[in-house]
Amino acid sequence: MIIEFILSLLLLSCTSIICSYTSGGFIIQLIEPVLLPGLLVILALMIFLSGYSKAFVRIFLPADKIKNSELSELKKIEASLTFAFNTLIFISCFFTLISGIYFYLNFDDIQTLGPNLATVICSVFYLSFFGMILITLKGKIKRNIISFMAEETEVENTTSLTKKQVAIRLVKILITLALIVSLYLLIIFASTVNNSEREPLSFYYLRDLPGIIYIFLPTFLLLAISGNFKNFFRAVSFVIKNQKLSVSQKALSLNAITTLRAIMLLEGVMTTLNSFMGILCNLEDRTALGNNFTVACVPLIYALLINIILLPVESKISLLCDSE
Repeated sequence: MIIEFILSLLLLSCTSIICSYTSGGFIIQLIEPVLLPGLLVILALMIFLSGYSKAFVRIFLPADKIKNSELSELKKIEASLTFAFNTLIFISCFFTLISGIYFYLNFDDIQTLGPNLATVICSVFYLSFFGMILITLKGKIKRNIISFMAEETEVENTTSLTKKQVAIRLVKILITLALIVSLYLLIIFASTVNNSEREPLSFYYLRDLPGIIYIFLPTFLLLAISGNFKNFFRAVSFVIKNQKLSVSQKALSLNAITTLRAIMLLEGVMTTLNSFMGILCNLEDRTALGNNFTVACVPLIYALLINIILLPVESKISLLCDSE
C-alpha cells in the first residue's frame, strides 16, 4: 500500500499548505523541529515494543502483495494500524497537556506563550494529520479482509416501499431533524452569551467556500484512496431502498461509513488548527479576530454535522443485515 500511503501524505500536505496560505499563516510554523520527529520516533518505538513492527512495515509493500496476503497477515496489519492510531492519540494528548500546563504556568511571561501554544496546536495537528493516513490505510486493509471473507452468495432480496411509506418516512425524518435543530438552538441561546450583532451559526459564516472545500474535497479523496468511495454511496443507496443486506455487504458499508466519519472529523480538526495558527500570526488586527476565529471553525462545524447525519445511517445499515 505504498501508493496509498504516498497519495495520502501528498494530499494532506497540499491541503495543509493551501490552508495555511489562505488563513494568513505559513506551513513552516506547523513543523516543530523537535516535536515532529520526536513524536514519530516514539510512535515507531512503541510499535516495535508491541510486536507489531513486521506487520506495520507491510503497509509499505505494493498493493498486489498486500492483496495476495493470507487472512491472518491482513488481520495483523489491521491490528498494527489500530495500535498505531491509539498510541498516536495518547502521545499527542500527553504533549498537548504538558505544553498546556507550561502555557498557563508562564502566562505572565509573554515570550513563552508563543512556543508553548504552538506545541499545543502542533501536537493535535500531528494527531489529525497522521491519524487520517492511518485510518485511510486501515480502511483499505479492512476492505481487503472483508473481500477475503466475503460470502459466495449475496442476498438479492429487496424490500420496496410504497409512495405513502416513503412520504411518511420523510415526514418523520424532517420532524426529527427540526426537533434536533430546535434543541441545539435552544441550548445555544440559553447557555451562551453573545453581545455582538452577528450570529456565529448564520449563513454568513457557514458559506465560507475555502472551509467547505477543505472539509469535503480531501475527505472524499482519502476515501477514494482507501478504496471505499463506491461502498459509501452503495451504503447510502441501501438505506434509501431499505434493502436487506448480507453480512459482507453490511461489513463493507459500515467500513466505508466509519472510515469517512473518522477522516472527516480529523480533517475538520486539522484545518481548524491550521487556521488558528494563521490567526495567531495576525493578532495585531484585533477587530478581525472574532470573524477570523468563527470562519476558522467552519470546517469542524461541517465535520460534526456530517458525523451527526451519518450516525443514523450507520445504525440503519446494521439493522438492514439479513442475518439479524
